[in-house]
Amino acid sequence: VRSRRQRQMCIRDRTCNGHLKYGLPSEPDQLLCRQGYALGYNYSRKSADWVAYRLTPGIHNSGNVPRQDDFREDTEIPAIYRTTPDDYDEPIYHQGHLANSESLDATVSMNSETFLMSNMSPQIPGLNVGAWKGLENRERKWATERGEVYVYAGALFIGGVKGVIGSNVPVPTHYYKIIYDPDTNEAVGYIFPNDAILTAQLRNLARSVDFIEIVSGLNFLDVLPDSLEEQIEGALLTTL
Repeated sequence: VRSRRQRQMCIRDRTCNGHLKYGLPSEPDQLLCRQGYALGYNYSRKSADWVAYRLTPGIHNSGNVPRQDDFREDTEIPAIYRTTPDDYDEPIYHQGHLANSESLDATVSMNSETFLMSNMSPQIPGLNVGAWKGLENRERKWATERGEVYVYAGALFIGGVKGVIGSNVPVPTHYYKIIYDPDTNEAVGYIFPNDAILTAQLRNLARSVDFIEIVSGLNFLDVLPDSLEEQIEGALLTTL
């Protein structure tokens, strides 16, 4: 249950510093509004169902501060539902960022917020440094070329969990990412199995936003006119 302060914050700034300009993908157990991103947290999964962030050249090029690497508990999450760096003291999984630290580096505080554990998810190393990182590089490239994109990403549990780590932290079976260009009304989406995947395989992972909504139970871009939303979400693009 959200605290009174969090509910007031949601009422005051429903768009979370502009990151949710095009709608709230779901009503999460807890909504967190950061400087560089918004996050919808799921208590039972100890994971973000979604993160959302507006990305422009001015964000990822204006500061380029050093990577902070200050992984730490998110004390805004009730202790029983938090994850900690100790949960990842095991041999298999990386602490995988959902909101990308390299994209959100305009200030020290912005970059540091991406290292809160609520933004982490257990990813196979070959995904975290492979296709997932490759798409992070592309989102910055597209933001530079297009001036502004909106990014949505999160964990998926398709048919169950891949396993558990630490203090009963479920391991996702898959991840998704959607990148939306509001100027051209184009969106590209991808679903990644939580396995080692090369960037060269990205084209094969492309899915429509409609498909991602079906498997995730989320609703993206819902403030757009229905006809436009249907057009954008039904298209299957492999790149922006």
